[in-house]
Amino acid sequence: MNFEPQNELERILAAAVHDPSRRGEFYRELERAELYTVHMGGELPVENGELEEKTTVRLPSVDIEGKSYLPVFSSLLELQRFIDREMQYLSMNAMDLFGLVRGSDVWLNPGGEFGKEFPAAEIEAILDGAIYAPPQSYTVEQETQVMLGRPSKEPRELLEELERVFDSMPNVNLAYHAHYYNPETGDPPHTLIAIESDDGWNEVVQAAGRAAGSAHVPDPPVDFLQLDGVSGLERYFERECEPFYRKRKRRGFFAR
Repeated sequence: MNFEPQNELERILAAAVHDPSRRGEFYRELERAELYTVHMGGELPVENGELEEKTTVRLPSVDIEGKSYLPVFSSLLELQRFIDREMQYLSMNAMDLFGLVRGSDVWLNPGGEFGKEFPAAEIEAILDGAIYAPPQSYTVEQETQVMLGRPSKEPRELLEELERVFDSMPNVNLAYHAHYYNPETGDPPHTLIAIESDDGWNEVVQAAGRAAGSAHVPDPPVDFLQLDGVSGLERYFERECEPFYRKRKRRGFFAR
């Protein structure tokens, strides 16, 4: 299938799939974009192309890899490719639509060449602006017992995104991932990425945080730990874990 973008959102979506640095641009365009979905109930009361106030809309769901999502589409053409019969459809600003389906998981362009999963937590971060915020820092002020182990569900998409990010940052030496619980924070057990870097920690964690914000993570949120020799967790990762990323040796300009 030859993909021809129908609008600016689709153009940026296609670019962001191949270039993680464009993902912030995608979120900003999403705020202005119209999304499309279909109505599964009876005839909708419409006047001058607009729904009457307090109209009840029944949205469909699709099952993808054993999980239920609300399908939305970046253009009318993408919606038409999805349905197999004539159906009523709706279009509205993406932020308005996300506000209506708050708490649900959404899939953009299911079955299309370029699409994206929006977990409920990511939709919340888009609506409240947290998706653009720099990662928050947490400093352990006293000796604290934490629980570390291997995750039952590998965050494959996240690790692939981080590998691409770290490969463009020569100051990152290696990185591990683990399932992590710190009773001091009140957060449930979640994903921890431990990173060893030469310098520029703020730059590293900001880039990693942007990648984590756009990837599917089975056990959110994602915390980042600097392996700086004083974290107290270096020996655990060295003995118990295999790094998912290790800096490649480079020869000349082209070898990797």
